[in-house]
Amino acid sequence: MSKVFVEYAIKSEFRASFLIYMQSQQLREGRLELLEGTDQEGLYVEIWHDVTYEDYLSMKEERLNIERLRDGQYGDWEQWIKGGISKLHMWHFSPIKYS
Repeated sequence: MSKVFVEYAIKSEFRASFLIYMQSQQLREGRLELLEGTDQEGLYVEIWHDVTYEDYLSMKEERLNIERLRDGQYGDWEQWIKGGISKLHMWHFSPIKYS
C-alpha cells in the first residue's frame, strides 16, 4: 500500500481558513489524513493512503500548478504557506519487498 506525504507550514493568520478547507477535503477524500506538528505549530503533514505512483505524479502536478491555484477553488495555497507554494514538499513511498 503506497502513501503520499505532503509537508508545509501554514501562516498562523490563515490557520482557520486552511482548516475549514482541509476538513472539506477530508470528507470528500476518505484516504486523506492531516496531522499538525506537536512541537512546531503550523507545520502540517498530509498522509494520502493507497496512491499509485501515476496518481501521485498527477497530484503533484496539480498541487504545484500556480495558475490553477490562483482561481481560489482549490484553496489559497500560495498565500497560506510560509514562503509560498515552493515550500510545499511531496513524496511518494511504497512498501519494501523483502526477499
